[in-house]
Amino acid sequence: MLKSTYGSLIIKKDTILYHLTDEEFTYKPEKKLLYTIFHPSEWVGYDSEYIVRIQLKRDIEVLFFITGFRKHYVLSNQEEKRSPEFLEKLQKENLDGWLASIENRSHVEVAIINDPTIFEVISFEPLRKNWRNGNCLGGIPECKNWGTLYPISSRLIPVVLYLNEKYKPLIEKYIQCGSEYALQVILENAHIQYIKNI
Repeated sequence: MLKSTYGSLIIKKDTILYHLTDEEFTYKPEKKLLYTIFHPSEWVGYDSEYIVRIQLKRDIEVLFFITGFRKHYVLSNQEEKRSPEFLEKLQKENLDGWLASIENRSHVEVAIINDPTIFEVISFEPLRKNWRNGNCLGGIPECKNWGTLYPISSRLIPVVLYLNEKYKPLIEKYIQCGSEYALQVILENAHIQYIKNI
C-alpha cells in the first residue's frame, strides 16, 4: 500500500493553495487533477501571467510521495506520478491527491483530485512577484524574502504528517538546510507522527 510505504499529509480546511496559469481560469471537469503549490515562487516556470487562490473546503489527505532528499533537492518518482494507474491507486486508498517534488528539484506541488467539493476558487488575478529568492552574492548569504502577497497557510494552519519511520532522520536533516523552500517552511511547525508499518 502507498500509505504504508510513504505516509500521508493532512492539509487542513481553509488552507490556501495557489495555481498558476497563462489563461483565464475556468473549472474543467475533464481534468483529473488540479496542480497547486504553497507559494508562487515554487512554480518552476513562474513567469505565468495569472495566479488562482484555491481554498480547501475540508481537510484533505494526500500521499507524501517523496522518496528522499539530496541536500535541498526533493526526490519523487516522476514517471509513476504521471501514470493513470497511480491516480487509481490513490483513490483506492481514499487519498485526495499527492505531494511530490516538481521534476526532482527543490520545489513541491500538491496535486488535488479535481472535485469541486474539495476546494473553491476565491480569487483570480494577475501574478505580482512580491518575493525575492535567497542568494550568496559576494560571499554574503541573503535569506529568501517570501513577500506579503501570497502567505504560506501552514504557518497559521499547520499540516499533520503520518510518515513511515524511515523518514525521521531524512526529515530532521532536511529541516536543517534552512527555510528557502516551501517544504522546509511547512515542516518547521508541522505535527509529525512517525509510525512503523502504517
